[in-house]
Amino acid sequence: MIESISGKLISKLPHRLVIERSGIGYEIQIPFSTSRKLAPQGEEVKVLCHLQWREDGPQLFGFASEEERQLFRILTKVNKVGPKLAINIMSSTSPEMLVSMILGENTAGLTALKGVGPKLASRLIVELKDPIAKLGLGSVESGSTEPMVQAGAVPFESEVRDALENLGYTNKEITQSLKSVAKNLGPEPSIEDIIEAVLRSFSG
Repeated sequence: MIESISGKLISKLPHRLVIERSGIGYEIQIPFSTSRKLAPQGEEVKVLCHLQWREDGPQLFGFASEEERQLFRILTKVNKVGPKLAINIMSSTSPEMLVSMILGENTAGLTALKGVGPKLASRLIVELKDPIAKLGLGSVESGSTEPMVQAGAVPFESEVRDALENLGYTNKEITQSLKSVAKNLGPEPSIEDIIEAVLRSFSG
């Protein structure tokens, strides 16, 4: 089992990164919340890992905190929720908001997340409410959800589109949302800032 990986961050996208250690580059799938917390490309980073074995080989998933990893692991225990869908669900909102929606039985909020329909939302609440409470994940402080300000064009558009398409959003949905959030972006938004703003617009 690979518990964690430390090394130089040589590639970073909102949904994946590559860490180089001892001459080996490790590709790791991550949720957007982890991407936001990591140091810039080129610096030393450490991510907690979950190793998943598939028919075509192993796949690594990485997390900035133990809370994120625990949330991912209990999500994958829900019927019909695999690792990719778990990452997509976590990427569609913050871990704190996801925990809050499950504990608060917020079906409407959960169904607004990409890939979550009414049946899955109900399963998430029924199957995860007690495990989340026992793990104490609900005590994690919520991050700010204040909108970003100052008008401007959307930077990193290609990377943002790639990340959102990876979550399953259509080109039309992405284009409409980018136009909507462009005027409210800060002066130097990161890729993660833009994606967060777009995801809020989808669930708004």
